[in-house]
Amino acid sequence: MGVPDPSPALRLPVGLKVSIDVRRDQQPHHDARIDAHLRVKAVGVGPSDEVPAPELAVVLALDVAAERREAAAAALAAALRALPDGLSFTVLGGADASGAPTGCYPLRGRWALAGTAEKRRAAFSAGRIAPAAAGRPPTGYPVWLAAARDLFAERPLPVRHLLLITDGSSHDEADDPELPDSALQHELARCAGRFTADVLAVGSHWDPAPLLAVVERLHGSPVDVPDRFGPAVTEAVQRLRRVRSPELPVSVTVRPAVREVTLTETAPRRQTLEAVHRPDEPRRFDFPTHQWEPGTRDYLLTLHADASTDPLGVLLQLATVSIGDATAPLLVRWLPPGVAVGAGATGGGGDTLQAMNVATQMRTALDRGYLALDPLTRGEAEQQFGLAVRLANEIGAAWVLDKVREVAEILDGSRGLVRVGPTVDRGTVRRGRLHIASGHLLDLPEHATGKPVRCPDCRHLAGPRAQYCIACGRRL
Repeated sequence: MGVPDPSPALRLPVGLKVSIDVRRDQQPHHDARIDAHLRVKAVGVGPSDEVPAPELAVVLALDVAAERREAAAAALAAALRALPDGLSFTVLGGADASGAPTGCYPLRGRWALAGTAEKRRAAFSAGRIAPAAAGRPPTGYPVWLAAARDLFAERPLPVRHLLLITDGSSHDEADDPELPDSALQHELARCAGRFTADVLAVGSHWDPAPLLAVVERLHGSPVDVPDRFGPAVTEAVQRLRRVRSPELPVSVTVRPAVREVTLTETAPRRQTLEAVHRPDEPRRFDFPTHQWEPGTRDYLLTLHADASTDPLGVLLQLATVSIGDATAPLLVRWLPPGVAVGAGATGGGGDTLQAMNVATQMRTALDRGYLALDPLTRGEAEQQFGLAVRLANEIGAAWVLDKVREVAEILDGSRGLVRVGPTVDRGTVRRGRLHIASGHLLDLPEHATGKPVRCPDCRHLAGPRAQYCIACGRRL
C-alpha cells in the first residue's frame, strides 16, 4: 500500500494521550510474541466543537431499485434540506446505459455549495433520481467508489466523505470481497486515504460482506436504515462535523531485534490497520487512522522480537509509539532461565490484555454465529453463539446477550448453551452483522501510567522505570 494523499489540516486540533499496557516480564525466544494494549484518548482543543461546514465535502450516492424510488427521493429531499450551509456536496443516483453512475445534482458542474436557495433546488431535483434498471447487469460497488474518488479529486478539503445509500441493487455477486484481486478490493485500495465512507443499508436484501469491506477499508460506519433514511444522513453529517483531525498516523518505531509489527483497532471499530513504510526509516511503521473526534480508541499492538542477543533481567524498550505529539514506550524484561512468568514480578502490567483478548474472542464468535445463519447452518451458529454467551458472562457484556437473543434462546449462559429457533428472519441476521461491526466500547480499566523520561546525553525516550538508556547506555 502506498502513502495516501495527505489531507489538509483542520483548524480544530486534538489533544492526545497515549498509554500502553503490556505484561512486563516475558519469556525470551528467537521469535517472541509481545501483545500490548494501546489506548489513545483524544480531547478537543479550542473554543469550537464543530468543524466549519466549508471544510467538508460529501458525496451522496443513492443506489435503489425501482420499487424504492419514490420513498428514496422523498428521504433524499429531506436530507438535502438539512445540510449545513457552506458544505460542498454532490448527489449521484442511478446509472446510465453504460453502467456509470449518473449525477442528480448539481444540474451544472460537479459540486454544489449548500445554501438556502441551493438546498431548495437540490431537494426539488431529488425527483430526478433514477432507480437501478431492471434486467441490466448490476453496476457494482466498485463503480460507485470510483465515481466518488473522481469527484473528490476535484475537492481537496480536509474531510471528504461518501454516504453510500443502497438496498443492494448494484451488487455484483461475482465480485467477492474476500478475494484480494477482486474489483472491489482493487478499487478500495485506490480509495484508501483519499476519502472515508459510511454505508446506509436500506431494506434487507443486501449482502453484508461487501458493505462491511467498504466501511472497514474506508474507516466508516455501517448502518441499517428505513426507507425514510433522511435522519440517518443528517446524523452522519453531524458526526463528520465532530471530526477534529481527518487523519493521524500511529507511528511505531522498534528496536532492530523486532521483526514484525501489527496493529488492530478493537474499539470503537474492529479493523486491522495496514502499515505504511518509509524507505529512509526501515524500523518505523506508520498506521494511518482516520476521523479523529474527542473520545477513546483501543488497539492491540503485536510485536515479534528476537531475544537471543538481548540481556536478561533488565527493562528494555522494544518500541516507541507516537501519535501526534503524544509518545509512550513499550518496555519488557526477558526472564532468566528457569523463572516462570509472573513469579515474583513487580509492576508486571498487562492488566487489560486479558479482558481485551476475551472481548475479541467474544465478538469474533458472535460475528461467526451470525455469519452461520446466512445461510442457515444451525449447529455452527449454536456453537459460536454459545462461546460468545459464555465469554460475555465472564466480562459482563450485556449487549452480546441481547444480540444473541434476537436470533436464539439462551438456555444456560454460564455453560454457553443456546438454541436457534426454528425460523430465523434473514433481515434480522443481516442487520445484526452490521450492528456487531459498528463496535461497542469495552469497559477496560485505566493503565498504570508514569511519566516517560529522556536520556540527558542522547535525548532518547525511555519509560518511567527504565534504569539505563538503550541507545547510549547511560544510567538514568
